[in-house]
Amino acid sequence: MEKLIDRKSLSEVVADRLGEQIKSGEYRLDQKLPIESELMKQFGVGRSSIREAIRTLENSGIVRVQQGIGTFVASQNAMSEPLAKRLQTAGSAELREVRDLLEIKIVEKAAMNRTDADIKSITAFLEKRNKAADHNNLQDWLDADINFHMAIADASKNVILTELYKSFVEQQLKKSIAETYAKETPMHRFTAIHKQLLDCIIEQNPKKAIKAILAMHDKE
Repeated sequence: MEKLIDRKSLSEVVADRLGEQIKSGEYRLDQKLPIESELMKQFGVGRSSIREAIRTLENSGIVRVQQGIGTFVASQNAMSEPLAKRLQTAGSAELREVRDLLEIKIVEKAAMNRTDADIKSITAFLEKRNKAADHNNLQDWLDADINFHMAIADASKNVILTELYKSFVEQQLKKSIAETYAKETPMHRFTAIHKQLLDCIIEQNPKKAIKAILAMHDKE
């Protein structure tokens, strides 16, 4: 069987070449890249190809785009693969460890930094979770449960931590929980400990909040 030729788009070719220039040191860390029109002349391609190439490099963590200012070198080494893909292929032990670390720090920071608005949001999602459990509605229960934990992440007031947790939730946690409770596991199984976690955050007691999330992990 003939091997198919790997045909790259113009934007992929530009991304590869520009990435090599950055990696080789032609552009230093934090250095601003040439404007779009100059890159278009340099690579002999249109504006859309340049923008797509920059987007590819940004997703790889090589450049950062500051709207209205320009594009800057963020790293001279690309990630071996996107975070989303890593989460999909990682082993269960690694994923469990990452979840433990993220959620421990999230509940700690949430207990320290939460606002009245955060408490209102977390409480509302917990009520929706419990109502869905009462009616044995798995999809509504799952959405409310995930939103409960995401609201706690928002309460941490650490944007990077929240974004990392969001990626983890989207790629792994939601699927894992859905598979567990699809096996006729009682949806009220952890209701009490969820309420306990909320109470710890309301009380602004980070140590108790950490104990609550660890107890939740131990019982899973």
